[in-house]
Amino acid sequence: MSPGSSRLHGQVAVVTGASSGLGAAIARALAEGGAAVVGVARRFAATKLQSSPVPKAVTERRLDVTGENAVKAFFAELAQVDILVNCAGTGTFTKIMDTDAASLREMLDVHVVGAFLCTREALRSMSRRLRGHVVNVSSIAAFHAFPSCGGYSAAKEGLRGFTRVLAEEAREWNVRVTGLYPGAIDTPIWGSRAGFNRADMLRPERVAELVVELVSRPDLSVEELVVLPPKGIL
Repeated sequence: MSPGSSRLHGQVAVVTGASSGLGAAIARALAEGGAAVVGVARRFAATKLQSSPVPKAVTERRLDVTGENAVKAFFAELAQVDILVNCAGTGTFTKIMDTDAASLREMLDVHVVGAFLCTREALRSMSRRLRGHVVNVSSIAAFHAFPSCGGYSAAKEGLRGFTRVLAEEAREWNVRVTGLYPGAIDTPIWGSRAGFNRADMLRPERVAELVVELVSRPDLSVEELVVLPPKGIL
């Protein structure tokens, strides 16, 4: 996609987990594609949208996607939502015997409950306008068993199940749904995990470009997409 492209002109996109890593890269790429992007994350400062989303720019908004009332209030601020990318994530990587229930609940809350809440509210706009695209960023861990990833895999498989049902229900409103299942991406989450060569991982910018391609083609519905580094599962 060339810089300054306007394939997404007139569309409003919401990206969760947009303060760093893949979420930040997706927000930037959508804006470069012409969309007016609202990036949300718990780390951002703004508690309200000060103005309408601006085309080809990312507006930051603080939001905890696990809070039902906060999510409802946020989407009520938006007159239009065309694209939703659920990319907020968290991970605790320990063996099942060493994983506490609080860590598991946090992962389920962010990956599953957060995606559910944001999607439900975005659908209120999409169903009225009979158009839209939801991209849920899961993980190859939804398909492949990795030691020390029991809680994370449970959250990502839960997100996959939700995504598959959503795809069926959303058809009546002409809303496309994509479950994206990437392999290892060079993001800050690997900073606390030794033994991985980050140079072999996917680049966030390349995956973000793929998301733009997906949402820019209304004549195609890609419902599940696995994306791995060239060297395969690391």
